[in-house]
Amino acid sequence: MNHDIVDSDRVDLHRRVALVLRKEPGLQRDFAERLRSKLARPRSAATVSDNEWEWYIILTLWSPLQVIRLLEDSSERGIRLRQDSPFVFLLSTAHRRGVTPDPD
Repeated sequence: MNHDIVDSDRVDLHRRVALVLRKEPGLQRDFAERLRSKLARPRSAATVSDNEWEWYIILTLWSPLQVIRLLEDSSERGIRLRQDSPFVFLLSTAHRRGVTPDPD
């Protein structure tokens, strides 16, 4: 899989997350809680990236509209955060629990 396809898939994933948050802004709190749980696990705390900590802060302190804007942002920061985004893990967890509709 080449770099352009991976980038396109990543942008598509985050657009889908933004769409889900537009429909259900309360899920941002659920995403923050799931990420907090992941960060709190002893074995995974050592492997947590700075971006994941930054995402936790963003999900905890920012409004849903601010998060949606970041997810769709083409700035250097938006691109950097999407490269190591926790949303693949968070959406997988949410789908397994039936919390969010399947984006497909």
